Amino acid sequence: MRISPNSNVYAANFGRALTTEEKKSYSNLIKDSKSALGTEDTTAIIFDFNVPSEQGYNIGIGSTFSESMQKFTDFLKTMVGITSIQLQPQGKITPTNKSPYSGTNYAYGEHIIDLRKLTLPEYGELLTLDDIQKADEDYSKDKQTREYKTDYDYALNVQEALLKKAYAAFLSNDKLKADFEIFKSENSDWLQKNGLFAALSKHYSTQDISKWKEKDRLLYSSKTPESSRNQRISEIEKEYSDIIDFENFKQFIADKQQQDSRKSLNAENIKLYGDCLIGFSQGEMWANIDCFRKNLYYGGPDPGCPETNNIQAWGLPALDYTKLGECGEDGDLSKLGEVGKFLYDKYSTFFKRYDGIRMDAAWQFVTPFIYQAVNGNYEEFKLPEINFTIFNIMKAAAKNTLGDKFDENNPDNIMLELVGISAGKSREVTLNTYPHLYTTAYAEYDETPEKFRKKGYKDGKFYVGVGCHDNDSLVNMAKDTHKRNLHISGMKRDYDLDTSKLAFEDEGYQAQCKEQKIQEDFRTAKLAEIYTTPKQFFTLPDMFGMSERVNISGKAHPDNWTVRIPSDYERFYFSQLAKGYGLNLPKALANAMEMKNVDNPELINKCNEAAEILRSDGPMTTQDADEAAKKGELKSHFEYQLPGAGK
Repeated sequence: MRISPNSNVYAANFGRALTTEEKKSYSNLIKDSKSALGTEDTTAIIFDFNVPSEQGYNIGIGSTFSESMQKFTDFLKTMVGITSIQLQPQGKITPTNKSPYSGTNYAYGEHIIDLRKLTLPEYGELLTLDDIQKADEDYSKDKQTREYKTDYDYALNVQEALLKKAYAAFLSNDKLKADFEIFKSENSDWLQKNGLFAALSKHYSTQDISKWKEKDRLLYSSKTPESSRNQRISEIEKEYSDIIDFENFKQFIADKQQQDSRKSLNAENIKLYGDCLIGFSQGEMWANIDCFRKNLYYGGPDPGCPETNNIQAWGLPALDYTKLGECGEDGDLSKLGEVGKFLYDKYSTFFKRYDGIRMDAAWQFVTPFIYQAVNGNYEEFKLPEINFTIFNIMKAAAKNTLGDKFDENNPDNIMLELVGISAGKSREVTLNTYPHLYTTAYAEYDETPEKFRKKGYKDGKFYVGVGCHDNDSLVNMAKDTHKRNLHISGMKRDYDLDTSKLAFEDEGYQAQCKEQKIQEDFRTAKLAEIYTTPKQFFTLPDMFGMSERVNISGKAHPDNWTVRIPSDYERFYFSQLAKGYGLNLPKALANAMEMKNVDNPELINKCNEAAEILRSDGPMTTQDADEAAKKGELKSHFEYQLPGAGK
């Protein structure tokens, strides 16, 4: 039965958020269950804009650099057991192109700088809390919508205005000056080029270098004499010193916040992976113009894009691989060409910032797909296959930068994204070397955990998730009857299971119509499936059971790159679980143990007990649960100790 909403007593079989004391038992349970399953790594895919803001300090966008992110990470670690985070691209975006995958490799986007940290003494108190609170209060649009959807226009304007105010305070503040000079010295090459590009973009009122004068468009071309280049650089730096120094300041602050955040995560035993773009920004192409093929771009074959001749037209300038040079397994860099040296520097920068990298569209390193666009016509530009040179360059950068943190014989610091029509050859040549990233969203094409094993993958050499940022949400996938039936058939084949046997049996579940039950059964089974592998990942929308998707791949859509987790994420998460949506971890682990035939009925029963608590109605925050427990309003208490504890 369901208790009256007016009752002040939460019944034992109607669960709720765990109390602080119960979380200790819950952590023990998760640890034991993951051990029984052989779990090695659980990673959350997080974009900066996904991150919830702290109430009262919401300017329409999130930041992984924020204190709010630190609290959110603690929540993720406790409730869903993450051991790593895959940060998605953190480079610059523009008001007209908000895709992080069209950003930069070197320069951070100022939109992810956490303004609130600039109020702290260690940042020189460059802003006040009132500055940020006022920006929140002045938001004139619907504030409820802002909780779930990024408002780039407002956020970018606020960031620019308040960072200018912070910069003005910085100029008369000696707190960070020494660190600023060190940062500029250690990053002088890319930083100078980044500042000059910002200055010239201001000068010409556009970042489109085709509209610049030749002397500036070809400033870094080998055709430009060094003396002429140096003279022109001096002229630009003199005329636009304020713009360049402000740009350097923003990059300094972003880098400081990045490293502070990484240290905090590492202190909690959470690794931080960065998403390394396959392409380069317009500014990076301009600053290294001899490394690129003119009018050629990276893309991908896609029958779903008939308007561009079945090509995903990414518009990313393509490298000139004839200038790659050589790099063997031994990591000898002496024979690298201009492009090879450029890539080595790029990867080294990433390994300085992150514990590892997720290599975007890594199949491009073996079977590159390049296209040319002439007068609106798109055609593939055939290139020969590439050998292991780029992977060897990447490994050398990891080894030389990470040192003892990189195991050359087990290079888990490098993840390869190999999803797509052209990925076959790349999968073959990197099988069981670097971990591959896949999703069960394509289960109808035999992309399931069991099928990957039958293809020769060793456990621990592939990550699997229900979907990534380019897939539809699990909620929407469950509504697709045809796709759902294909997936259910595969799970029955792989695990000989009836998906309805994995579901809950409480009154909330039973009160649903047949179709709702089937959809929940499917969501429950698909989340369990990824835990049958040692390494798994999930997106935040799938964790929270949201229908919104992060991105529609290959399409320009106004909702792309906007989905957010609300500030009141704890209450939102538990309310979603009570409705049968989202990742109920103990339920997923219990089902995964059943699917893998783990012989530990006591552990499975305990997982189901915890899952039932999280599934049902009750107080939806730990604070509320603690208060209810103090008042004696909770009739149940979850308890679990690791075997042998206390003996």
